[in-house]
Amino acid sequence: MRDAGVPEQCCFGGRLSLGLSGQDFYLAPYFLGPDRSGTDDRYGQCHLRCLRESGLARRWASGASDYFRRRWPDWTGVRGDAWRVHVSPPGRTLILWSAHGWFAILPFHALRAGDVPTAVGPPGEGRVLLGVSSTVGFEGGPYERIFAGLGGGPPDRIDLPTLLADLDSADRVLTPHVLRGGWVERVASESRKVSMPAEYQARHAVELDADLVDACRMAVRATVGWRQRRRR
Repeated sequence: MRDAGVPEQCCFGGRLSLGLSGQDFYLAPYFLGPDRSGTDDRYGQCHLRCLRESGLARRWASGASDYFRRRWPDWTGVRGDAWRVHVSPPGRTLILWSAHGWFAILPFHALRAGDVPTAVGPPGEGRVLLGVSSTVGFEGGPYERIFAGLGGGPPDRIDLPTLLADLDSADRVLTPHVLRGGWVERVASESRKVSMPAEYQARHAVELDADLVDACRMAVRATVGWRQRRRR
């Protein structure tokens, strides 16, 4: 899905969706099952902001929510279930889902203090910055053409806010969890056994309430610990 679909035109607005964690989404038809009436046959890459502003948002959100509840049944409600924190110990990932439409799949290590891109600036009061990485393209794919068009040649790194502005997608960032600073860079494969193409990785920061981040850490400890105890 990532290799073929990122970056790709948003199925709502037509502008590029880069596949950024916490900002973009892939609308899969199976979220709604066999009944897709009233969905206007829209599916594919999209900006989360475009999805939230669309007339289809509630329908898609309900189907996607049911899907994630089935796939990751271990979850914690925060603030009266305004936030849901799903935990996937096998994948060592967190799935964050909010009532106002923000969604992200984050690795456990995103919760580490200090693991944030430099030059981002301090968070607001009672909030925490988390560093987030997304694989958004591969060698030979669309990003090489995008970089060449913007920089006169394929640079190894480009500032993420500048890239979004140049692609006319800066206003598609979903607030209040604002994308804070960061970049997209070309990263060569480190595998010595298998020849792999270089990746384009987005690295940025998101700002979340401190109590939500604490709830994520507690959910990880509780779920992973429960599974470890059950295996004994």
